[in-house]
Amino acid sequence: MKKTLSLMLAFLLCAAVLASCGEDAPETQTEPDTTAQTVTETQTETEIQTEEETEPAETEPEFNVVEDPEAVLEIPATFGSHMVLQRDEEIKIWGSSNRDGAVVRGTFRGVTSYAVVIDGAFTLTFPAQPASFEPEELLIEDDKGNSVRFEDVLTGDVWLIGGQSNASVSVSYIRNGIRTTPSINEDDPIRFLMQNGEYYIAHPRITDEPLDNFAEPGVCWKGPVKEAMMEFSALGFYFARQIAEGAEVPVGVICVAVNGAQIQELMSAETAKKCGLKTSLKVRPGGFFNAMVNPLVGIRFKGMVYFQGESEGISNTTARKYDKYVSEYVADMRARFGFEFPFYNVQLSSYSERSRSGFGFVDLVRFAQYDASLVIPNSSIVASYDLRAPDGYSDFMHSPKKEELASRISSLALAREYGIGNEAEHLSPTPAEITLSDDKTTVTVRFDNVGDGLMSESEDSTVRGFFVGKASKLKAAEAEIVSADTVIVKVPEGAATTVIAYAADLVINEENTQLYNGYDLPALAFALDVKQ
Repeated sequence: MKKTLSLMLAFLLCAAVLASCGEDAPETQTEPDTTAQTVTETQTETEIQTEEETEPAETEPEFNVVEDPEAVLEIPATFGSHMVLQRDEEIKIWGSSNRDGAVVRGTFRGVTSYAVVIDGAFTLTFPAQPASFEPEELLIEDDKGNSVRFEDVLTGDVWLIGGQSNASVSVSYIRNGIRTTPSINEDDPIRFLMQNGEYYIAHPRITDEPLDNFAEPGVCWKGPVKEAMMEFSALGFYFARQIAEGAEVPVGVICVAVNGAQIQELMSAETAKKCGLKTSLKVRPGGFFNAMVNPLVGIRFKGMVYFQGESEGISNTTARKYDKYVSEYVADMRARFGFEFPFYNVQLSSYSERSRSGFGFVDLVRFAQYDASLVIPNSSIVASYDLRAPDGYSDFMHSPKKEELASRISSLALAREYGIGNEAEHLSPTPAEITLSDDKTTVTVRFDNVGDGLMSESEDSTVRGFFVGKASKLKAAEAEIVSADTVIVKVPEGAATTVIAYAADLVINEENTQLYNGYDLPALAFALDVKQ
């Protein structure tokens, strides 16, 4: 190759010399500058040599199968038949082997990927794939005679459902409250990966260190069959179905929620320590993260729906610091997964009078959730206090209205993440401007996200639900809607004017919290400083 290039260069040089001899040129030709020619050839050969040396090495190692009965090939339950892989993102499938140097080959949708086992681990990488409803096979095999075959694999959008019991409570559990069993078609493009945190509560030592695979027996992806649907998170099931229908894309949902979990158990141990959370109730700080989230780190997903905070409502201290906790949780999750995924946080529901003794500070958690929504990038907050359990329902903590809540979240997600629908129609009223009158007798609150205009559940323009005072001593205040986006709140006699709050009652109902927008969405609970 070098010889050919040298001859070509010599020919071009001669041609250039001949071309320089015009009609006016002297008959005697000058000898070509062979020194210049030699230098040019030498430089060119050096450049060619460098180019050849920097060409990428062959990426496909030889795959010659030599049977090894003692060799082991393992793929974590993060992957499996019936799974959904995130579309439009590079796909990584990893596993382990007891044979360093073994070659692993993966085949998916006509693409073959190779990896070599190093320190007992390997990762196969496939190019991004568009969404597809066509079930495919993913084959993984090594050159020791082992193979793993996954069937019914779809590419679409993957969502995480995190939090505590209101996120994890199953369709089966709420069936008495919804009266009917949801229908499900086995052709529906939805898939579930359900985990049961109760297993780790019963075996807490398992959660002491980060796991590479789920320790809970039987964890696997499941297709749209009735048994899987009934045992899956009700919020996750309804959300998946609504997104799949609205966006016309396969949807996989992974549940990482645990009944009664504190946030320090759901976040990593390092983040819990950073937040000063040194103790916990069910597993040690970071335990549920170690067991239920760490095996997932490395996958790509579309976003996360999160419903948690009741456990922090037990204590005044943790309730007031919850905005810091959830902000750190999200930041750490994003750092570990390597991208800023959308975060949909559910502002806590309302609970019956029975909750006062055990969850006496959930109102403060709601305020902190609102504060966190102001500082967490790419996040949304969705009100749920009006979707409380109906009167007479046996479980005051877990409203069965999960389909309605999922619809509220999915409608906003469809608008924000998929461009389907008008985002403004799915946002709750939020305070945009707060002004204290010169005589300090009224506070004017102007709202964003009012739709066709603010409305009250009362029979006129008066609206209950506002409070004025100090953060530690709020007093209920009279208020009135005076325009499409503005409410004037009267400062109660003897009240301080440092804070204005809305939805500050522990138990919220139609009588004490009445502000809605034109799309019938309740105003978010908040407690904000009043500038003097």
